[in-house]
Amino acid sequence: MKVIAIAQHKGGVGKTTSALGIGHSLVLLGHRVLLIDCDPQSNLSSSFPDLQPANLCMVLRGEATLAEVVQPVSERLSLIASRPELSPLERMIGADATHPNLLRRQLAALRPHYDYLVLDTPPSMGPMTVMSLVAADCVVAPMRPDPFAFAGFYKLLDMLDAVRDNFNPSLELKGVFLTQYHPSYRGQVYHDFAAELARQPRVQGLLTGTSIRINAKLVEAVALKISIHAHAPDSNSAQDYLALTRELLTRIAV
Repeated sequence: MKVIAIAQHKGGVGKTTSALGIGHSLVLLGHRVLLIDCDPQSNLSSSFPDLQPANLCMVLRGEATLAEVVQPVSERLSLIASRPELSPLERMIGADATHPNLLRRQLAALRPHYDYLVLDTPPSMGPMTVMSLVAADCVVAPMRPDPFAFAGFYKLLDMLDAVRDNFNPSLELKGVFLTQYHPSYRGQVYHDFAAELARQPRVQGLLTGTSIRINAKLVEAVALKISIHAHAPDSNSAQDYLALTRELLTRIAV
């Protein structure tokens, strides 16, 4: 089982949407996938209907194991949900020196059952993000083509260095992909941003060839709580996330 963290120190870049898009695309490619919502905003969890009460907060409080709060949500796709009370709980666990290893310690029981585990992290570098990065084999980072996302990305790179130095030396950043962007779009400022990002020394070789276009069908799929591949399989969003997932798999396999 490969553990992939979707991370970025910036909200509004399509992190949760990408966790969904990549997760559903992995399922379409025939893999068994577990999504874990590590964000107190619980947007990933709200994208699925009829969830049971079991959630990640129960694990952090010591009331259940990760394996006990897994919920199947479709064929070959399962979820560990989040709840808003994760926010105050996150502040409490941050005072526990052992918290960074909590998720990683419990993953062994899940490994035989899934091919990929996708972690949706908060848009901050707090305890839940640290815990996710310690548990992960690799990280992929969504970016919008704007200067604010650039600043957040460099904070993420610094956090990855700290996690590697202290907890998880094998953690790798496997890809950076642009959202709400396509090379055919008008607006030179966005193309200038993409070109400047590709030139950055710490990003060399990491920027994916696939970007995610703006598409209303993706918003509709999230609102309807169904996969973009089920809702609009021929849409730009479905095609882009499938192509991105295939590209990321080639990087993760290396």
